[in-house]
Amino acid sequence: MNNRERFCRLYDFETVDRPVRWEAIGFWSQTVDRWKAEGGLPKSADVMRHYGFDRWEVVTGGLGGTRMALSGPPVGERAIREEGPTQVWADDLGKVWRVRCDGDESMPQWLRFPVEEPTDWERKIKPRLDPSSHDYGDLEERSDALRGCEEPVLFFAVGLYAFWRNFIGEVNLAYAFYDQPEMLHDMARKWLEMHIECSPTVFRTTPVDYVCFHEDMACKSGPLIGPALFDAFMAPYYRELIPHVKSLGQHRFMLDSDGFVGPLFEGFVGLGFNGMYPFEVAAGYDIRDIRQRYPRFFIWGGMDKRVLLDGKEAIRREVMEKVPPVWETGGFIPSIDHLVPPCPQENFEYFLELTRSLFCE
Repeated sequence: MNNRERFCRLYDFETVDRPVRWEAIGFWSQTVDRWKAEGGLPKSADVMRHYGFDRWEVVTGGLGGTRMALSGPPVGERAIREEGPTQVWADDLGKVWRVRCDGDESMPQWLRFPVEEPTDWERKIKPRLDPSSHDYGDLEERSDALRGCEEPVLFFAVGLYAFWRNFIGEVNLAYAFYDQPEMLHDMARKWLEMHIECSPTVFRTTPVDYVCFHEDMACKSGPLIGPALFDAFMAPYYRELIPHVKSLGQHRFMLDSDGFVGPLFEGFVGLGFNGMYPFEVAAGYDIRDIRQRYPRFFIWGGMDKRVLLDGKEAIRREVMEKVPPVWETGGFIPSIDHLVPPCPQENFEYFLELTRSLFCE
């Protein structure tokens, strides 16, 4: 059984020899720098390969990752000034943001967004979202290699909330649901059109094993929109898109969102989503409860990253209380619920060894 077959069977709740080895999807750069400085990793080491993680392949066809490609000239970015330990950057669409330049991996501070009123959307963005001139990136060049590869192939698409947020910003978007609803519906119609018109090329060109929509639409205490807005602004468009993608041969639909999606979870399930990552414990998720309530929902994540800072006893408790009972029910990849923070290397290695020791190949 190669890893591609293993993942597909696992997602479909079929018998496999072991989980896919995706116990972490990545590491803070400070984590890797610390371990290398302390001598625990060779200076030239690729940390994912060093720990024997399984690989996966990602295709977007210009429809995702975290944003949808625009036709026309590339969107340039440039630093416009320095402010202490930070730099302020701007792009050609009018987005302005501040980043740290002292090695800290804090998220950017967003200062301005390209769409501040409907005319910005109509003039700057909408004309550059045209299926007939869409840029699929390197999709065609990679298609032959992906067709014969032994790793799972992900189609990573930008979700609707993320699509709005990239152009409007979270705070402005919260107001726009009430002040500019028609603009949001027009943006949603264009998002839907791009996916419906362009996704057939992706699936015709490349063998895809699962579809994941990047949303990141929640924080620790809950989603950034409520069920009523979800039902009015998001559900109608997903309700049209998911059956379309199913008609193209796909049946594995995953939601990518940090934080606690909670009140919207049932809504996503009703639309056809059958998996999610990362189930952040600090936001209130307990994957044992999720499995009890949704016995055929694919779970990837759910292992509290904070225990890596607490020591081996906390790590063992987290692993042993969650992994065996959820694994017994199928459809599960045990994984740290986001990037590995700057923790003692021996703690992470203990987590990895303990988790992998539960499964025999």
